[in-house]
Amino acid sequence: MDLPNVSNYAFVLSKGKQNSVVKKGLFCITQTSEGWLIGIVEKIILENEYFSNVQTVKDYNENNLNVIKGMFPSENFEYGIAIIKCLGIISFKDETKTKISNIKRMLFPAKPGAEVHLCSEEILSEFLGFNNKNGLNLGKVKIADFDAKIDINRLLNKHFATLAISGAGKSYLTSVLLEELLLRDKESGVPAIVLIDVHGEYVYFHNIKKFKNRVSIQDSSYFQISVPKLFAKSFKKYQENISAAQVRELNKILTKLRNQKQSKSYTIKDIIDNIENDEEINKSTQQALIGWLDELDYLKLFGSQENPPIEHLLKTGNLTIFNLQSETSIRKKQIIVDYIASQLFFFRKKNKIPPFLLIIEESHQFCPEAAQSKAISKWIIETIAREGRKFMACLNLISQRPKRLSSTALSQCNSKLILKISNPYDLKHIQESDESITKSYTDMISSLAVGELLIVGNAVNYPAFIEVRQRICDPTKSRSLLEMCSHWWNIHEKERN
Repeated sequence: MDLPNVSNYAFVLSKGKQNSVVKKGLFCITQTSEGWLIGIVEKIILENEYFSNVQTVKDYNENNLNVIKGMFPSENFEYGIAIIKCLGIISFKDETKTKISNIKRMLFPAKPGAEVHLCSEEILSEFLGFNNKNGLNLGKVKIADFDAKIDINRLLNKHFATLAISGAGKSYLTSVLLEELLLRDKESGVPAIVLIDVHGEYVYFHNIKKFKNRVSIQDSSYFQISVPKLFAKSFKKYQENISAAQVRELNKILTKLRNQKQSKSYTIKDIIDNIENDEEINKSTQQALIGWLDELDYLKLFGSQENPPIEHLLKTGNLTIFNLQSETSIRKKQIIVDYIASQLFFFRKKNKIPPFLLIIEESHQFCPEAAQSKAISKWIIETIAREGRKFMACLNLISQRPKRLSSTALSQCNSKLILKISNPYDLKHIQESDESITKSYTDMISSLAVGELLIVGNAVNYPAFIEVRQRICDPTKSRSLLEMCSHWWNIHEKERN
């Protein structure tokens, strides 16, 4: 065994009850010539000197086992070896050894024969980069079993992604995160929160008494984009088949309408009427424009006024949920998300709204990877991912199909909260987007239980496995498939039979 070296070292487990303490994933500390070395148990091997000889194994199998055990108690020759992955050398601020002053790479191997100790909660918490005083409590660190209080600045300021297969706990984890943000005192610092809720999973927050004054629900049925605020190029974004010549003609009509109507209150139908009555427009251009605009008007997303008014909607520490549950058209949902994200980013750059966290469920629908994708909302999401950090415009992308999520946006998410993922293509995509996610981590990700996550990236100094805590405020109990079938039969079909 070619150990110790600057990457790994091994230690022999002492006999007795202590052996049950050492498990895979446990953090250990030992003193070296460079300082105190923190490492993690990567592998545990059981050896037995009695069975190192082939002949003894043969005799053991061929003879009466009880006789052999009585003559040669093989258990006495058994010992365990723990393989430790070296994480970093720490220095302490004083002799109390409670506050870390510096963390650096290991340059010289640990000394053979040195004692290995369990890493204390205080040291490990600081080493991992947790904020015990003011952090977001997402759950317990696996094996070590203490609160994982993630620093809010490190998690939010450089964007983060929540990735997992369906049913692994993405929505549950997001609910826990929302609870932590809503429970924070506004004076201590908390951004405005905007959530794109595709399936209506989070609307229950509005019914929780302690959050009621901090949560507002915006139903997409009443969502409306202000036509007077749109320029000719804006229409081309929503209807890309509009040609450059048609944009020029449309711009003339919009200028005319703005001059005519002092209130600046007009709709797409008003634009169409003006196009029809304009004798100077080429007939083919006229018909094409009317067709494109009529198609947009049919979506029932455009009106004379904006609803809700994005600029006045956001408040520090409050949660605004855009409920898209009733929408079935992916195009309509993309237009809504594009408009919300564009307005948020524009007003944040002008410092007209507070710093915000934009959470987008099913983000692969709104910012897909495919180059040929015509997702209207893709450009603004990638723009916020690249530039939002400068303006305190934070982004959380949630997806069950990382492979289909834009690699540009995903790579800008400096932290990743990864629950169970089993698809090899998704795992490969995640690994390629973050160099800290090694092959050994992808193997562990595929075997995570529901509610277990791996957090990597800027939010922590070193990847950590966390068991998500229970929600403080649970929604109504979910029903099983059989219960839902029985309920449907009782309500809709029982009387017919």
